[in-house]
Amino acid sequence: MVRLREAGALVAAAAVCAVVSNLAAGPTRRLPWVGRYPNALKVPPAAGEGAAAAAPAVVSPIPPPIDPASPAGAASFPPHPDRPWADISGEQAAALHAKGVPFLDARRTAVYLEGHVAGARSVPIWESSVDDGIKRLFEEGYDVNAPLVVYCSGGDCEDSHMLAERLHGFGFNNALVYTGGYPDWQKRGLPVEKGPAR
Repeated sequence: MVRLREAGALVAAAAVCAVVSNLAAGPTRRLPWVGRYPNALKVPPAAGEGAAAAAPAVVSPIPPPIDPASPAGAASFPPHPDRPWADISGEQAAALHAKGVPFLDARRTAVYLEGHVAGARSVPIWESSVDDGIKRLFEEGYDVNAPLVVYCSGGDCEDSHMLAERLHGFGFNNALVYTGGYPDWQKRGLPVEKGPAR
């Protein structure tokens, strides 16, 4: 009985320490208390249920390259609610940037401040402000089916894919991951900025 009380006291002390630590953390390290996860309770049908089970799953192909001069522009990237993202090339990213499609930088704030795609928003996946950045899109009335370009440091960096998954969890159906990321953007000599977003 004594050990059970000691264990309970340790758990309570750990919870109090966690709460105090989170409250004392800086804005880039603080964890949000409440999140919004609209797809958390959605479960895909099990194999063998209904007529749909007989047909093989169809995965939408990655959108084809677009002609930067095409008037269709962003319209050539239809929503893909069945998957969190579609990968795009540097040419596609440049064309979408020219059309005014929003770019979301998934890297840490400190890295973003050192240099980012011109006009990109900082939505750092590893910082507590990530949900606030996504909620701002809702507050601004951004269409969940319109394209959003997400990037990070390219190569082995998975931050952009993680942010695309987070966006998908919030109901955004058209995240486009720029696989080359910021290094590729710089190599192409495309517009960059330093410091905070304007």
